[in-house]
Order: sequence, then structure tokens, then C-alpha cells
Amino acid sequence: MGIWSRSSRSLAVALLALALAPAVAHAAGRQLDRSRVIAIAGASPEVAGVLRENPGAHWEVLYSRPRRTWTAVLEAPGKHTVLATVRVSDRSSSVLSSRLAPATGPPRLTAGGAKTLAWRSPAIRDWVRQYHGVTTDATLGDDRVWTVRYLDRAGNDIAEARVDDASMELAGTRTGPQVGWQLARGEPSSYGRLANRWWIFLPLCLLFVGGLLDWRRPFSMRTVDLLALLSFGVSLHWFNEGDLFVSTPLIYPPLIYLLVRLIRVGWTQPLRRVEVGSTHALILVALIFALVGFRLGLNNRDSNILDVGYAGVVGADRLLHGTVPYGHMPVKTAKPCHGRYANGDPVAYVQSTDGRCESAIESGDTYGPMVYAAYVPAVAALGWSGLWDHLPAAHVASSAFDLLAIAGLFVAGWRLRSPRIGVLLAFGWAANPFTLYTLNMNTNDALVGALMAWFMAALSLPFVRGVLLAAAAMTKLGPFALVPLVASLRRRWLTAAGFLVGLAALLSLVLIDGLDGLRLFYDRTLHFQLDRVTPLSIWTLGTFHPGWPNLHWLQQAFQIAVILGCTLLAVLPRRRKDAAAVAALGGAALVATQMASSYWFYPYICWWLPLALLAVLLPREPAHPEPAPLFTPR
Repeated sequence: MGIWSRSSRSLAVALLALALAPAVAHAAGRQLDRSRVIAIAGASPEVAGVLRENPGAHWEVLYSRPRRTWTAVLEAPGKHTVLATVRVSDRSSSVLSSRLAPATGPPRLTAGGAKTLAWRSPAIRDWVRQYHGVTTDATLGDDRVWTVRYLDRAGNDIAEARVDDASMELAGTRTGPQVGWQLARGEPSSYGRLANRWWIFLPLCLLFVGGLLDWRRPFSMRTVDLLALLSFGVSLHWFNEGDLFVSTPLIYPPLIYLLVRLIRVGWTQPLRRVEVGSTHALILVALIFALVGFRLGLNNRDSNILDVGYAGVVGADRLLHGTVPYGHMPVKTAKPCHGRYANGDPVAYVQSTDGRCESAIESGDTYGPMVYAAYVPAVAALGWSGLWDHLPAAHVASSAFDLLAIAGLFVAGWRLRSPRIGVLLAFGWAANPFTLYTLNMNTNDALVGALMAWFMAALSLPFVRGVLLAAAAMTKLGPFALVPLVASLRRRWLTAAGFLVGLAALLSLVLIDGLDGLRLFYDRTLHFQLDRVTPLSIWTLGTFHPGWPNLHWLQQAFQIAVILGCTLLAVLPRRRKDAAAVAALGGAALVATQMASSYWFYPYICWWLPLALLAVLLPREPAHPEPAPLFTPR
């Protein structure tokens, strides 16, 4: 035990140090500054000519930290018209690309000509011909590109084509959900980046299976469980190809398997030995160190921040200024500011409330208050510029959530069985490719997983487990499904007290605006989510495809079944539930809740992954039950 105590302390110190890696790297100086970038951009003969023809034109400069590049945008005097866009490398000070604004004057194409060119696309023709009564609209943008829109009888966009006026060529097409959903367009560089590359994803899959496999029984159910956890990669491949009509249905076979498997593990209680030898454990410790360093390094060097991470930073900023996030997110106004992106969209807008220049994110207040509270330390330490830029606070917060999940699984395994089991569980998170995928997008989903891991670590502490469950439920609402299960454990009244205390503390953040804040909280979170129609669920995918069956009635029936099933966990199974059973049934409740919803994304694996790992890897012996009979005198 002595050597394990020293190892665990060393692991904790190392993880804490690595958590600061993104902030330390961010502090490293840049090679160029704004004035130097402007000088380099203006030295180009083409751009110099534009400057001579437009006296008074001004530069807007943005820096991309992950790519180490500068973007200098030249705008016309007194206008937001982009005259030129120049990209400069921070490493070599060289011009990477230089693009002048399209020529002025009358367009070469008419609206009819643009429609004719767009109709030459086989993808457009094949998709639009599935509809009846389609109307077409063509508009010329400031960038001299025609946008040809195809609308169904209800006025919904079903397809879109872009035609370059200067070259009179098709510049791109979008069909079905790709029109309104960036997620549907097959952009791995926007979702996960290098975590999608086969030479990172596949080795992680092999490492995950190799580290957790029972090599003495390679054809056991544990192997099948591990492969099921990785099988979402098949769906992810088609998602990256931009084909949601293949990727979305492929989500459900592994979800169905895991639901059935976790219910079986929770319902039955066969003996199970899980042994981790000393050599195996030391190898796993070394791999955890290496994986944590790799994950945080990749996050710092090649990751992006989705709207989820940006919303967390904005919400934390609002809390630090004494304002509830709900109803107070930055919005688009009539006053753009801080220049424009290369595609002409404004970087930010002057907010009518306080006059501050902020990047808009109108629906960023759809999460629970725990999300915004969790970002407060990072925003307080690193601040926020008001823009959707490199956001160091989001990188640090996401990295911290990831480390908390690893540490929580280690502590859970240690408390429930042994330090070696804790190492095995921590490795399961660190080696899983989908947790890296989540980290590399800097979302908040790992926060749910971390709270679930620590919930299991505190399983023998009724009040604490109640507080942690409340925190998880007020993050993404899904963990509310575990409330009946927790009510079946021993000392449930003390657990209920902890849950209510945690709930009240987090709801107090909502009540900054009084009772109206509570109503607004409901409207912006649960009500908003229930009304969503997305292409990321088999239930609502038919809205985007005329040949897809209407499954809304089946979704409603399944939702009722999930509610009843989760409620029955308060009384079934009628026996003592050990820790593995609690983890399995809790994981099943979360999986079922996700299956019943109208939106699913790969980072949601992080919600139930700690519970699934505990369910399949925690030893089960009569000498180590979780003392939780259904009705025990208190």
C-alpha cells in the first residue's frame, strides 16, 4: 500500500501541473505584433495598389493561436466593405495567402443564369426532384457569389448552391440538413480536428482495448463491451463524410447494446474477478501520464472551441458581473464591430445593454447553471476579451474537466475496490478516443462525466453523493434520470437532503433576476431542448428527408417507457445493490435518456462512460457489496 500511496500522490501532482499547460503555453510570446502584420500585408504589390486607390482604408487584424497565423482584413474607409484579406504566418513572417475583393461593376450573371448553372449539379437535381412544388431564389452577395436557394411548399430551405459570378462556376452545394446545420456538412477540421485522423484514432482504440482487456480470457464479454464502446467510430466516419442519413442511424445499435448490457449487469449480480497485476498497473500509470500530456498538448496546439465552450466563458463572465446568463447572452445588433471575418460576417456586435463589443451567441444559455459556474475560476483568472477568439479560459476549463474525470475514476476505483482498479478505470477514460474527441472541441460534456465519476467515488457518503448528483443534473439535465435509483439506496433521506441543498445552491444563481429568472431558465433550457428538431436523432431525421418515415409517435412511446423504467429503479431490483449495479443502472438510465431525445452528439458518450467503465470493470464479490438495501430501518 505504501508504494501505491506514493504513486497516487505523484499522479495527482502531475495531473494538476498538466492542467496548467494550456495557460502556460498561451503565455508564450508571439513572434509578430499588429503593426508588423500590417506592414507585411501592405507590402504586397497588389494590396499596395488597393491602398493607393482607397486612401483612408483601415486594417482589422486577428490572431489564430492554434494555427499560429494572422489574418489582416483591409476595409474601405467609413464602411465595412472588405477590400483585401491577407494571411501571415507568425512563425516565418511570410504571406500565406492574399485575396483581393471581387471586382466591382455589373455582375456577369443574371439570377436566371445562376439558377441554370446551379441546376447542372447532379447532387442538387437528385435531391430537389424528391420534392413537389419547389421554388427557387437567387441572390448576389457582397462577395460576388450567387446563392441559389431551393424551398419546399412550406418555405423551408431544402438545398442551396453557390455560384461564383466572376468565373461563372459552381462554388459549392448543400442539400437537406447541410443547409441549416454546420454539423451535417462533413467538416472534421471543425469537430475534433486531429482527433479524427486515423493515425490518432485507431491507435487509441487499440490502446483502449489492449489496456483494459482480460488477456487470460480474450473472448469474454468484457471484450465485447470494450468493442461496443468503440463502435461509435463507424458512425463518426460517416459523420465526417457529411452523410447524416447513414451516421445517425448507426448511433443506435451500440446504444441499444449498451442499454441491454448495463441493465443485465445491474439486474444480476454474478461474481466477477478483475485482477490487475503490479507490472500491468505500472504500465497503465506510465500510459496515463503519457496520454494526459498528449491530450493536453494536442488541445493546446490543435483544437477548436465550439459554441458550447464559448457559451461557458460568456456565462461565467455574466456571473462574475452579477448577471444571470439566461436571457443575457450577446446577440446580433445593427452595429457590427471589431471588423469582419474573411467571409464578410461581422466578428462582433455592439451590445445595446452595455455598449460592449461582443461576439454573438444567442442560444448559449441552454445549459444548466453548473456549466457557467464551472467556468468561473478560469474566466476569473484569464479573463475574456468579449470575442470568440482563442479563449484561453475555455481551454483551461475543458482540460480541467478532463483531468477531474480521470482523477474521479481513479478515486472511485480506489474507494470501491483498490488503487489498481482505480488506475485501470482512469486509463479507460484517458485512452478512450471519444474523450479526446470531446476535449479537442473544448465542450463541457466532460464535466458531466467528471461529476458522475466523483458521484461514484462518494457513493458511501450519502449527503455528498446527493450534492454531486444535483451538480450533474444542473449541468445537462440528463442525470435527473438517476434520482429514483439513488432513492433506493440506504440513508436516502440524507442523500435527498444533499441533493436539495445542491439544487438550491445552483438555482440561487438563476434567482438573481427573481422569480422571472426561474421562468426564463425553464424557457431557455428544457423548453428549448424539447422543441428542437434536429438531424442528429433518428426520431426527427425524417424532417430533413421526404422519404424518411415519421417516427414521432414511436419516440413519444419510447420516452414514456424510459420515464417509467427510470421511475421503477426506485423499487427494482428488490435486493442489495452493489457499486457495480448502481453504476450499471445509472449508466442505463443515461443511455436510455439520450436515446429518447431529439439530439445526440459524440461528446455525449462522456456522460455515461465513467458509469459504463465501473459497471464492466469493477470486481464483484460477496465480501465487497455496496450496503444499500431497498428498505433498511434508519
